Amino acid sequence: MTTNGQISTKVITGKVRFSFCHLFTPTAFAEGQTPKYSIALLIDKNDEKTIGVIEQAYENAKQAGIQKYGQRFTSLANDLFAKPGDKLGIIKDGDSDPRYNENDCNHGKYILNAKCSQAPGVFAKECGSMQLTQAQEEILYSGCYGKASINFYPFQQAGNTGIGVGLNNVLKIMDGDNLGGRVSGTVDFKEDLNDAEDDLLG
Repeated sequence: MTTNGQISTKVITGKVRFSFCHLFTPTAFAEGQTPKYSIALLIDKNDEKTIGVIEQAYENAKQAGIQKYGQRFTSLANDLFAKPGDKLGIIKDGDSDPRYNENDCNHGKYILNAKCSQAPGVFAKECGSMQLTQAQEEILYSGCYGKASINFYPFQQAGNTGIGVGLNNVLKIMDGDNLGGRVSGTVDFKEDLNDAEDDLLG
């Protein structure tokens, strides 16, 4: 996997489920932490294509880290698949990790968190090519399904060394049960909205 002659660390996933969406307002989850935009991707364990691309991007990021920081980076980089309870591993197991396996929506899934400092591009198939604004944030919610563009990168800062996952863009492709208990209006009023469209068409 190369881009302009260079190994690629970018991944565009297949269909995943979105959770913990903080895409319009940067959020800090601990005191003293820099607020960032973020999302959790729930990846079906049977999605071998997406998992394979992620594994390759991780290995490419590790090689980039070796080139940038030296061979020692190999032993310092965090694992791609976290052991149960491990905070440093990138991908958590929704079945075996005690922090996640009590939630039914995580069963059969790998959980990957991605974040960024600048606002990501947020799109929804139902809205065409226009990027969503904060006024439309309820369109893309925790529980809907879509694709994400993410990037693996090596880092070494403040005494920490490893591989991080940056968030580029997200695209909602279909609705799903809202993980916060709410359901999209396009689901609640689907028949009425279709009737209204028929009326407009005459």
